[in-house]
Amino acid sequence: MNDNPRIALAGMPAYGHLNPSLPIVRELTSRGVGITYYTGGEFREPVEAAGCEFREYPRDVFGSATIAEATRLGGPVRVAGEVLKAAEEFVPFLLAEFGAERPDAVVFDSNALWGRMAAAKLGLPMISLMTTVMIGTKEMPGMTFREWSRMLREIIPNVTGPIATRRRVQRRFGKETYPSGGLPMRGDLTIFPVPEWMQPPSPSIDATCHFVGPTISAGGQRLDPELARFLDGPGPLVLVSLGTLHTGTEAFFRTCFEALGDLPIRALLATGSRSDPALLGEPPENILLRPSVPQLEVLRRTAAFVTHGGMNSALEGLACGVPLVVVPQQAEQLLIGKAIADRGAATVLRQSLSNRPVPPEELRAAVRRALTDATHRTAARHLGATLSEGGGAPTAADHIQNFLKTTALNDN
Repeated sequence: MNDNPRIALAGMPAYGHLNPSLPIVRELTSRGVGITYYTGGEFREPVEAAGCEFREYPRDVFGSATIAEATRLGGPVRVAGEVLKAAEEFVPFLLAEFGAERPDAVVFDSNALWGRMAAAKLGLPMISLMTTVMIGTKEMPGMTFREWSRMLREIIPNVTGPIATRRRVQRRFGKETYPSGGLPMRGDLTIFPVPEWMQPPSPSIDATCHFVGPTISAGGQRLDPELARFLDGPGPLVLVSLGTLHTGTEAFFRTCFEALGDLPIRALLATGSRSDPALLGEPPENILLRPSVPQLEVLRRTAAFVTHGGMNSALEGLACGVPLVVVPQQAEQLLIGKAIADRGAATVLRQSLSNRPVPPEELRAAVRRALTDATHRTAARHLGATLSEGGGAPTAADHIQNFLKTTALNDN
């Protein structure tokens, strides 16, 4: 291995994919590994703060707004179609970049198809950062007929375009560069910043896969005075957030008003930038609305967390010892929610998966259970204590450095 190895990292321009990578790249750069991090322009500041050289993808092609809109209109299949379209622009860009830089390895987000294809085209060693778990139809967690029907209604009208784009991408860049298993993609080495107990049995998992547990940043974001006063108020705090992509609907937030407004609690609702608070009406006195919140800082003061069950949010809640109420918006989040519920730390309300509203009385009961059932909090604290067992960012960096040494020896 070079005394000063260099890595190129092809990221996915979304906070849910960026955040798990930052502690890992921060650890690597502290050890003298040079990293050029490719992602969307909106993420320049956190990438540079982690010690990386920032490079921006071609503009106006694919970004967090694209992902959010595709998620809203057609779910994961629509997002995959946008990823394929972006590959047509990003692969040539990265071929030129990687060809000039010749990094010792390419790290790619497990959904950043362009990073994997460019690395394969140039014969560069490939490392996947897998921010979720590997699932297939056999691992789907007992979905009902109505849930399958809703998923198929999303898939069928959105599948033709991605199939055509995939064929075009394969013809242009070579079928051998395209991952045989589709998205999400493994690499020669695959790092999972998730606990191994989250992963259902899968033939895709082998000795090149390493589960290091969550890589959660220290936080430290400042609270504005109004939010700080609200968090320090009387009664237990409940955080409601459906993530940066699934920000909820006005109907869901009105359900929260009805379910939580008369409880002796404080509820902080992260509504997202695309929701109009004016459409919600005046919230109850014990509820504060914010477009976004510094989630880790809030979770450290939270007694119950109503979440969509995205991997980052679920693990951050557990890391803070907070019992969850999971309202999954897609099948992967149902899998995550059930894995935590099976271990006693969550209640899953799955109505959204079949386009049904969450009944206020069920949400109220689930929140009450999270607040008053000691077994929930004990289970959440126990799971939170186990999250560090995989070693986190330092162990991920160890695996990557060992891989770099091995590939360097093989080249000599």
